[in-house]
Amino acid sequence: MPANHVAKLESKFRHAFTLHQQGKRKQAGKLYRTVLKSRPDHSGALHYLGLLSHQEGNSKEAIRLMRSALRQQPDNFDAMMNLGNVYQEQEQFSEATECYRKAIELRPTEAAALSNLSVSLRRQEHLKEAIEAGLSAVALDPEYLIAWYNLGNAYKVAQRFKSAITSYQKAIELKPDLSLAHDGLCQSTFQLEHRSLFGRASFSKTKKAYEQWLACEPDNALAQFMLEAIGGKSRLLRAPDAVVRNMFDQFAPSFETHLQSLNYRLPQMLTPLLEDLLGPPQASVKIVDGGCGTGLCAAALKPWARSLTGVDLSTAMLEKARQKALYDALFEAELTTFMQQHDGAFDLAVYADTLCYFGDLQDILHATAEALDDQGTLLLTLEASAFSQDVTRYQLQPQGRYTHSPSYVENTLQACGFAHILIRSDSTRTEVGRPVDGLLVSARKP
Repeated sequence: MPANHVAKLESKFRHAFTLHQQGKRKQAGKLYRTVLKSRPDHSGALHYLGLLSHQEGNSKEAIRLMRSALRQQPDNFDAMMNLGNVYQEQEQFSEATECYRKAIELRPTEAAALSNLSVSLRRQEHLKEAIEAGLSAVALDPEYLIAWYNLGNAYKVAQRFKSAITSYQKAIELKPDLSLAHDGLCQSTFQLEHRSLFGRASFSKTKKAYEQWLACEPDNALAQFMLEAIGGKSRLLRAPDAVVRNMFDQFAPSFETHLQSLNYRLPQMLTPLLEDLLGPPQASVKIVDGGCGTGLCAAALKPWARSLTGVDLSTAMLEKARQKALYDALFEAELTTFMQQHDGAFDLAVYADTLCYFGDLQDILHATAEALDDQGTLLLTLEASAFSQDVTRYQLQPQGRYTHSPSYVENTLQACGFAHILIRSDSTRTEVGRPVDGLLVSARKP
């Protein structure tokens, strides 16, 4: 290729790169493609067109282009890192790990590669290696706040809460308003105090951690809510929508892995429960899965479903549910409002670990009764209150979830028009290594 043509191509590539940095993706993409039309092996254009493709939501194409770039230039550190990042965001963690390890071989002193490696290893539950990578990252760059945050996450998942607290505190020292680090610090402090639970006074350090967070972010809804939960005297009727939505948007990437660590078993329990309530599956029931999350219960519900509708507040959780391709419809909505808008639309409503974010159940159960057809069925789970004989009792717990007494649940169901009420004690998961006392509730419209 003539030298002057090469020079023109490089000029176009540099201009495309500048446009890309300025956020002018359409123009940048057009120029990257022009370069590649003349020179299909141009590693820079392949790399950055791949990055642009990922930014525009086409991660499959991004991976193809970046891998092509690396075939042309195997020692391209930036392309290797970006490919690892795309794999990471696509939750292809073993592939991400391979990229980050290769990047570290290219630049052994690059803290970002080690910190990202820590994340991919943690997501694969290789916790010892994740911690080692995180420690190496902060040793190389003690001022790298995201590395401290990622190290804190690795320690937290490994239940090494004292070390997690130290790591999050270091991140907060570097950036006092880093919400994610405050959240991790508060969670780790709570877990440490929860292990030796001697009443609410034992949460004094957690309370202080949330107060520190609010001092940096006075309007943070989650910190406000959790501080009220820890106080033990909340009059909130339910968790605020914004708190639930933001909590689960952040939680979505690791939600199912986390539940596995808690021995969550409700999806496995559903089949015999549904057989008792509805008989053998005949794909004849209009089902709403309220607070469906990532769709963990969908596979169990599907054999009975003429139609299966999922409802959740969290965009990120719904995206995970959509990927399962088991729902006929998914709605991002507040559950009570949604049910009020669907009079007589369903035969079965399932609320799996959803109403633990509701204290007062009157409105949601009344809306559910209206949304169920004649003789419609309700199946739900709750966390059990210790005050089983108190008919008015529900309480916001320090974990940010409500517990309910069986007598309160039964009386509220009856007041909302339900009959054939069956409430039994059972546990669907563990917490701090102990079964969580739960209520498994079914009821039917007469």
